[in-house]
Amino acid sequence: MRTRLAIAALALQALLAQAPNGPTIPKLTDANPEILDLVIRDQWDRGIDFFGGRPGTPQDKIDWNEVSKRDLQRREAAQKLLADGKLQTGKDYRFAALVLQHSFDSADYMLAHVLAVTAVSKGEARARWLAAATLDRYLMSVKEPQIFGTQFHQQEGVWTQEPYNRTAVADVIRANWCVASQPEQEQILKSIRDGKPFRSTQITDCK
Repeated sequence: MRTRLAIAALALQALLAQAPNGPTIPKLTDANPEILDLVIRDQWDRGIDFFGGRPGTPQDKIDWNEVSKRDLQRREAAQKLLADGKLQTGKDYRFAALVLQHSFDSADYMLAHVLAVTAVSKGEARARWLAAATLDRYLMSVKEPQIFGTQFHQQEGVWTQEPYNRTAVADVIRANWCVASQPEQEQILKSIRDGKPFRSTQITDCK
């Protein structure tokens, strides 16, 4: 009986984790639960079920002013976890970098870049694209051209990657950091300009 009850309890937990009214919440043994919760909420606010892949709130229905307020709270919480020495694993640093990059401050972008690189050094290979993206964000925030080509924005109503120093990094280096090649980026940019949904420059099956 006790075994059946335990199995039923586990099944209930799994069901709650997949509940349609909220994000998927996994059980990770190699991540601080506090930073895990922060990154799940960060992504859910952006219509992304980070661990479940289910559709969230459509982009045009998101109240970005409210999201910005919660972003600030999450950044402060992530920085406190970092200061208190509660981030230890590669996943911890990757999740913290994801949270901290959602800012308008150059210092946050640089810290996010450092955390993403630290995550890679701790074996979290999935942080490679994030390391490139946060560096690009930092460069553009200090009025310098991006070098990987991960960032897209609008200038006078037209989508662009500019300023972009396309010769600073070769495509073979982009591939090492899980970033799409320049020809692929051009296709993404054309697609966005044609009104199609945005696609990331991240190579999803990057090894």
